[in-house]
Amino acid sequence: MSGVKEWATVICLAALSAAMLQSLMPNGPMERMAKFVIGAFILCALIAPISKAVPQIRVGMESENSSAAENDALSSTVDQQLQDAAQQSITTLVRSELKQMGINCKNVQVKMDTKEDGSISINKVIVTVDGKTVPGHAGLSSSLGKKLGIQTEVVSDEG
Repeated sequence: MSGVKEWATVICLAALSAAMLQSLMPNGPMERMAKFVIGAFILCALIAPISKAVPQIRVGMESENSSAAENDALSSTVDQQLQDAAQQSITTLVRSELKQMGINCKNVQVKMDTKEDGSISINKVIVTVDGKTVPGHAGLSSSLGKKLGIQTEVVSDEG
């Protein structure tokens, strides 16, 4: 209960000091800025006691709910999502490059590894194209490799 009394006292003192500063403030171009500063001061006086209670609430929540298994599961889920996003991005990029060349892309397979520091290393991109529309795909492989900056292998699907 003493905390509530203390908070009420702080709010009353902040309101009194704000009123006094506002009455002493001259009219002019700085009036709006001074009102803004006084309003921010009042808000800080209102929020200050709550900010003292928040760390206590967080500590209680962490000790009850967190465990190493949950953290590991979350970490592996995030890693998998990052790999999926990287693979989707590369697939979209390869398909758009082939579309600009007028080539029908059937499949894009991305070979990648995750290092211990969390970085993703892209080893190779294997692209399957329609063999009927692309007779010579050796030049296409080097062309895609140069545009993407990734080792690229183009395989034709004859069926």
